[in-house]
Amino acid sequence: MDFENHTHHSARFLNTGWTEHALLGAVIARPTVRIQGTKLVETSDFPWPIEPAQVDTPAGPFAGDVPFLTGGVDVFVLGRVYQPGGTPAPDLQVEVRIGSHFRRLLDVFGDRVWEKRWGKLVPSDPEPFVSMQLSLEGAFGGTTGREGQQYVWPLNQGGKGFYLTAEGAEGNPLPNFEDAENPIASFDDQPEPFCLVPLPPDNGLRAMSAVELESPPDGERIRRITPRLFNRAHPKMVIPPEHAPHAGDEVAVTCVRPGGDLRFSLPEHTLHAHVQLEDQHHLFPLHLDLIGILAEEQRVVLGYRVVFEYAYRRMERRATTLHRGPVPAAMPASYMRVWEDDKDR
Repeated sequence: MDFENHTHHSARFLNTGWTEHALLGAVIARPTVRIQGTKLVETSDFPWPIEPAQVDTPAGPFAGDVPFLTGGVDVFVLGRVYQPGGTPAPDLQVEVRIGSHFRRLLDVFGDRVWEKRWGKLVPSDPEPFVSMQLSLEGAFGGTTGREGQQYVWPLNQGGKGFYLTAEGAEGNPLPNFEDAENPIASFDDQPEPFCLVPLPPDNGLRAMSAVELESPPDGERIRRITPRLFNRAHPKMVIPPEHAPHAGDEVAVTCVRPGGDLRFSLPEHTLHAHVQLEDQHHLFPLHLDLIGILAEEQRVVLGYRVVFEYAYRRMERRATTLHRGPVPAAMPASYMRVWEDDKDR
């Protein structure tokens, strides 16, 4: 499949086998914009990769891109959190709000440990801090020992706060990042690790969120695997398709800048793909599937995609072109490629 990009955004065509006689194709576009006050200004000086292979970034490894539908809009925030006014304090709360349907709260604590008071383990007072890096290393997880054996929390091996005994917990750290809706109350609590950053490629939360179970009389079994399997954000940071935000919706993230919060409105990025299979023509709109906020760089990465199925026919001439704007009401004559038999096969 030939691919032409008639926009100035980073874009790529990917495909894969689907059935014996059909393939899946996907057009993925990643505009990047610069935050300027409360507005977004398009920029091409900060491209975000579109790669089938895993990509190593300053924020850690990102899973490769795949030509499949995802189960909603991935939202992530990279960078640091800051105390308002730059004054050291023991904790803060970060709010991420997008439109009227999506709101998440992250509780951030300074370093603390489990300590014994009145015969019971309780968290120590958090150490004051001014700034802290967002990372899964500060979320629940890690390793712990019991009876001479080491145990790993499989959903976040590099985290902290996982203990099986009171003796193992005493004097040892709690997480810095907690889901405000599911706070830790006891040393043996085992919450899902939560932060605002994307999940690494091998994190089990992605698979867990994609599995739908049924409970017949003979026990639970998998009913189906949903497109959530291909989302890269934490499951709580995925906006369901029915609540996907639109151009003009406000995005607000608190405590991720030394000088205050981030607020901006989603821009209008209307894109469509023209697919030509020999002399058959198809038009498809792209939909939003990613909002990535790079707070330190004052950049936002927006992802758009469309996935379509097409028959495999040997020696068929095929081409896909990405265009700006909504899907035309009628097929423009300028879209139609005239094949040169020897050159284009």
